[in-house]
Amino acid sequence: MKKTSYSILAAAAMLALSSCSGEFLDRYPHGQWHEGNYVPDDVPYSILIEGELANAYAYQHSYDFNASAPTLHCISTDDADKGSTASDMSWAKIIDAHTWDASAGVVNQYYVAWYNVIKYCNRTISYAESAGQFDKNITEEEANYYKAQALTIRAQAYFRLIQAFGDVPYVDRELGQDEKTPARTDKNEINANIISQLEWAIPHLRTRKALVADGDLGRVSQNSARAVLAKIYMYEKDWANCMKWTGEIINSGDNDLSTPFDQIWTEKEEFGPESIYEMDLDYKPSLSINSAGNHQWASIQGFRGQPNGGWGMNGPSELLRNDMAGDPRYHATVLSDGDVREGVTFKSAAVPNPHYNAKVYAPLYEQQMYNRNTAGGQWLNIRLIRYSDIVLMHAECACELGNLAEARAKLEMVRARARGGDSSKLPEITTDVQAELREAIHTERRFELAMEFERYFDLIRWGETDKITGFKEGCHELYPIPQKQIDASNGILTQNPGY
Repeated sequence: MKKTSYSILAAAAMLALSSCSGEFLDRYPHGQWHEGNYVPDDVPYSILIEGELANAYAYQHSYDFNASAPTLHCISTDDADKGSTASDMSWAKIIDAHTWDASAGVVNQYYVAWYNVIKYCNRTISYAESAGQFDKNITEEEANYYKAQALTIRAQAYFRLIQAFGDVPYVDRELGQDEKTPARTDKNEINANIISQLEWAIPHLRTRKALVADGDLGRVSQNSARAVLAKIYMYEKDWANCMKWTGEIINSGDNDLSTPFDQIWTEKEEFGPESIYEMDLDYKPSLSINSAGNHQWASIQGFRGQPNGGWGMNGPSELLRNDMAGDPRYHATVLSDGDVREGVTFKSAAVPNPHYNAKVYAPLYEQQMYNRNTAGGQWLNIRLIRYSDIVLMHAECACELGNLAEARAKLEMVRARARGGDSSKLPEITTDVQAELREAIHTERRFELAMEFERYFDLIRWGETDKITGFKEGCHELYPIPQKQIDASNGILTQNPGY
């Protein structure tokens, strides 16, 4: 399926999203087309499957996700500021100050967003498994491809939920109207299920290169599934299995570090060699293409002032800026008041931190294409997992297993790309001391992945929470199960320690 046709489906999906109730355990009747009211020969059954799958993809760039993910993953650390005035974006202020509790709306947003993704994945899987009953034109291979995509997306959702909340309800089907909200399931049990599902899914998925060659952009690839597997094992500190899957990604040849660092987030590099797990946003008014819907990833975090007109949240802190000074990635990470780009001088609004996340900057030449005439950056894709993350994960595993030569080699791959041919920058790490190499890898992840999805939970899994101001041991390792969800479950859901 070409990108244009998938974009139409995604646009329709986003229209459906705008009418969603927001409850993560949505039950029949849905008030929408489903297999219960499907009439054979009316329209192709594949459209039903594609519609639910498009919703699963689309909810990963819904407003709930766009607002909550940068807040919980980045603003919770000392490397990112709320970045606006004291009165703006109160949901981010409580996370920045570590004063949140179970009533925090932004935490509920994040929880609900991922369960909505899971809901649509469960529908997709159900419809794919029953496709042969309704449409003989859908081959087993095609049905398995739909199912494999949904399993991979659902696995990503559960990984993020476990990362943030620990044990969570495991829902792998659509619940009946009278079924109660499930209790929390042990995270190890969920991970065991996810691992087996992803291992099944990989051979039924396509490579990134094949998807790009066919113009079938926006779908998860084999390496997307491998990356989720690797992250699960990394958080379990199962270094050998994590390294097995990062190694398969590296050896697949489907990704590489050839994209210059400052070009990674541009439109022309979408689904390029750096792409492992990427959300597709397409906005071309002159071509009547809009799969972005209510997408505000770039505008929420964008430059607050002229010319970009964003909200300015998730800005680089003074600590990060000082520590990154001299790093060749600095100007591709930080966009500041007075910077000149494309011949234009940027003028920040009068805010406490006039420095912004350059990774969500929409270049002016992109804004001027396709009659966009907007600074909102609706077309900027979300890079959930990048290849350099995988390479650094591999380096970390090798280091922890005592294979320092392999760890140094993979660390050097990332640093070589970062220095951009300037041998005076980022000298090669040559230490034979494991503790020193470990620290170097940790620092590299901090700078390479600044203001993305890793810092807060990296610090927790490393036991370096003393680097998070306001962090409360025995509590802030996990976010609270939202009180709204506990109340809706009639007390079936229990709370995390410390809340």
